[in-house]
Amino acid sequence: EHLVTLAPIKALAKKYDDLNVIHFDAHTDLRQEYLGESLSHATVIRRVHDILGDNKIHQFCIRSGLKEEFEWAKKHTNLEKFTFENLEQCVNDLRNRPVYITIDLDVLDPSIMPGTGTPEPGGISFHEMLEIIKSLSKLKNVVGLDIVELSPKYDTSGISNAVSCKILRELVLATKS
Repeated sequence: EHLVTLAPIKALAKKYDDLNVIHFDAHTDLRQEYLGESLSHATVIRRVHDILGDNKIHQFCIRSGLKEEFEWAKKHTNLEKFTFENLEQCVNDLRNRPVYITIDLDVLDPSIMPGTGTPEPGGISFHEMLEIIKSLSKLKNVVGLDIVELSPKYDTSGISNAVSCKILRELVLATKS
């Protein structure tokens, strides 16, 4: 459940007034409300914006969302559809600033990550995720991170668990200070 990202962001924003978030996901998660609720996996990044403000959220690999979310993002976040081509520049710009990284596992193609609640065809490969992690290793001040939306019940093979664990391991090793 991507909503778990909200609590650490709230806490870290009190400590770091220049906190930035790097967000990898299939979905924008920028809805004002979802099913009548303002707190949801589909609204979490919008709630993060409520805390951090404009241009402190950097979204990559996004391939699904409402038209209104994409329009809203143009003014308030740095959103890159489908790819992470500009990640290196983002990392260079944020190199010494406090950064929180959030990875929704549905950013990966469901052929390698079927165990997520909202699979979205056309995602990145595991090797592309390793490229992302290599880029993120250049950040000097990662103050927190999470990996969300693993749903093992949707993948009885266990491959989603293995992929998730490998990503977590590589991410922690790459971003430790």
